[in-house]
Order: sequence, then C-alpha cells, then structure tokens
Amino acid sequence: MKSRSTSDGQPRRGWFQRFLILVNVSAILTALAGAYIINNSYGRIESIERVALGGSLTPAAGSSRPGERVINVLLVGSDSAATLDDDDPIGLERQGERNGDVIIVAHIDERDSSAALVSIPRDLWVPIAGRDREAKINSAFAVGGPAMLIETIEQNFGIPINHYVNVDFAGFQGLVDALGEVSVWFDQPARDWNTRTNTSQTGFQMLEAGCQPLDGPTALAYVRSRYYQTLDDDGVWVSEQASDLNRIRRQQDFLKQVAAKAINSGSRNPFVFDGLIDAAIEHVTLDQDLSPSLLLDLGGAFRQFDSNNLQAYSLPAEFGWVGSSSVLFLNPDQAEPILELFRGARPTDPRTVRVEMVHTSGTGEAADALARSFLIRGFGDIRVSPAPLLHSGIEVRYGPNEASVAQVVADQIAEPVRLVEVGGLPPRSVVVAFGQPVAPDEATVSETATDDLTDAVPADGSKTDANAPGEEPAAVSQDSGFSAASCGR
Repeated sequence: MKSRSTSDGQPRRGWFQRFLILVNVSAILTALAGAYIINNSYGRIESIERVALGGSLTPAAGSSRPGERVINVLLVGSDSAATLDDDDPIGLERQGERNGDVIIVAHIDERDSSAALVSIPRDLWVPIAGRDREAKINSAFAVGGPAMLIETIEQNFGIPINHYVNVDFAGFQGLVDALGEVSVWFDQPARDWNTRTNTSQTGFQMLEAGCQPLDGPTALAYVRSRYYQTLDDDGVWVSEQASDLNRIRRQQDFLKQVAAKAINSGSRNPFVFDGLIDAAIEHVTLDQDLSPSLLLDLGGAFRQFDSNNLQAYSLPAEFGWVGSSSVLFLNPDQAEPILELFRGARPTDPRTVRVEMVHTSGTGEAADALARSFLIRGFGDIRVSPAPLLHSGIEVRYGPNEASVAQVVADQIAEPVRLVEVGGLPPRSVVVAFGQPVAPDEATVSETATDDLTDAVPADGSKTDANAPGEEPAAVSQDSGFSAASCGR
C-alpha cells in the first residue's frame, strides 16, 4: 500500500502516528503541570495556618537527618462546625466551638519506614495539665487549646509530642473529596440513630451492604457516629455496644483506607496532590515548626508505604462513672507496651510486649524460671498462674495480626513452641501456656497461625479450642483494633 503524501512531498502521518504524538504531548503537558504544582506547593504549604507551641512541644530525640528521624505527631480532629454548611446535620446544635473529637498520636519511624497510630478516647478520665482537677481528656483542648492537650498527654502517658496537626470538619470532607471518594466495606446496612431522641446526630445512613464509596460529607458522618446501628437478618436495627471504642476502630480503619488512596493517588497524580493541598490550606492548622520541607520529605519517604502495614491501636480502657457522667478509665497494665512504642522503643524491644504465663500441674517450676529470665531480659513483671490446660508442650498465644509480637517472645524460649492465634487478648499481649510435658521426639515448632479470630488455630492447621471446657481463658480484654473486610479482597 502506498503512503499518502503532503503537497510538498513529505509523507502524511497515519492516524496511529498522530495518536502517539497526542499521547506523548499530553504526557509532557501533564508532567510539566505536575512539576509546576509540586514546585509551587512549597509556598502554598507555608500559607497553612500556624500555631505557636514552642513551649509545649518536645524536640525530637535522636538524629535529625532525613531517613533517620523518629517523630510523634499529635493529630486532632476538632468538631468545630463553623465552616460547615448551615443545613449540615453535624452542624446542628453547635455554635462553632472547637472540641477535640478525635485525638490520635502518629508515630513515624524513618529508620525502617514504619508508622503506627494510637487513638486516645476523648472520654478518657485523666488529670488535666495545669489544673488541679481531673476531667475527660478532650476538655483540655476545649479549655486550653492544643498546648494544654499536649501537656496533658505528655504528663499522663509519657509520650513526647514533637509536632501538631489539627483538621476541622470541613477540612476532613475536603481531603476525602480531593481523593474522589473512599470505599468502605459494610457487612450489613448501617446508620446513626439515637434511640433516646429518635434522631440522627450525624445523618449517616448506608442502606446497602458491601463495598460502598463514601464522599466527604458521608465519610465525616460515618467516622463521627456515636449511635451506630446495623440491620440484622430479621430486619431489626441493633445498637452497638462500647460505642466510643468502636467509633475509634472505625476511624482507624477509615484512616487506613484514606492513607492507601492518598499514597496511591496523591503520590502519582499531581492534580490529586494539588487538591489535597487546597483542602489543607483553609482547614488545617500546623505547629510553627512543622516546615514544608519536613512535610514534603516525609511524604516522599512514605510514598511507597503499604497502608496494610500501618499499626493502629487504641489505649485500653474500661467503662465507669464519675457522678452521672459515663467515662473511660485507662488500664495501665495493658496500655504500657503500646505507650513504650510511642516513647521510641523498637517493636522488637521486650518493653513493648506484655507477657503472662499459665501452667498446668507439674510445669510450674519451668514457668517460674522462664518468668525470672524474662524479667532479666527487660519484659517487666510477669504474672504466673496455674490453669487446667489440656494441650501438650508450650504454646505462645497472641491476638489477631500480632504474630510478629509473639515471635519476640518465642525467640526467647529455648524449647520448641507452637504459635497459636486466639481472640480476646489486649494489644501487644502474649500468653505463654505450659501444657503437659512432651517427649523430645514429639515436640514440634510451628509457624505463623492461620486467621481464625475466635478459636485458637495452630500453624499446622489443626484446630484446638483456646478456651476448651475446663481450661482457663488466656485473657479477656478488647481486641487490638478494628478488623473489617477490605473492598479490595
């Protein structure tokens, strides 16, 4: 076939060639636009509102060189409705006051590109810094702003706060909308509904189960719901128990989804990145030392971060009453290993693991000896108690998604052990169970357990009952986080 020519004798380009040229030109224009946006972002980040907290923030310890920094950032979601639309359900009955609705400390360790979150329940009853009284921790923010909240956290938990970020309602909506929508999995239809007033506080309603995309307003209503209900198979709306702690778990799960989409979209699409900055400019407040260069450095260092590796915790707490007010009281024994992580200890440090030991008749001396050796190695006080155990050999029991925590303990035991996943353990807690002695040729070492969250599941696939008849439960407490099915499964 002869190629067509122009009037000057030059061959005429075919449609496919013209298409390739168009694609290349578009790619070049997009790259140039991206370069402009990113270069321009430095100055725009500088325009984000700042608050002077020099006297309250703790300088980051250790190296300040990129790639070696360890930083704690206090993230506060304030429930000021001043910037929301007048007809927004969340803004009803609010006068623009700023309260700490969400309180999270983010721990960023550049040395191994790891990140962790710990949520502090807003109803946690603690001594307030600078005040001769106790109150719910979010009152520190309402009364004394971020400075008092930072000092209260450091005073009560020993966690150094290096930087501060505040996002208000409208800012949260804007960040989600800049990402285009964030998908969340719902096992059942759900809604926010206060049965005492027969009204919805946030307006959240999701009448379809499955993977559902949430826009900014819907996402905000979802993570703020304190009267969360699900529709059971009989068509009855059922209110969840432990609403404040479950709300924290939903928030953490949603933050993981946001982080995943922000990394996948914002780090690769300059226009999404630009939209995120636009959302931040009007609705985010930073401390005066959180520089644009540090923000861009951290964003670059974590652009390949897998949000599934984000460790999310909530401070273990128990319900109680102060007068007529429902509050939460910290469980210090269960909280200590989590707090050690945020004080700077590495995840393999014995201080970050809480260990209990149980033993059957005839293995008490071995359990006592191991507990003493663990104490010397830095694991702290270990409770040792008898229990009518039915299994043979030594089991190292751990909670969902915490096989790496169990491995820290297993590595310290010379005898063969079986790693067994169980439900009901507090975060970063491990139980070493000494069962009936076994002959050396019968002992085996197992690998990571399977993913059944209710019964104990040895790694070899054989299923045993962690709380079999006549056997003492390994531990009873809240689960170590919110585990929801992901939309990408």
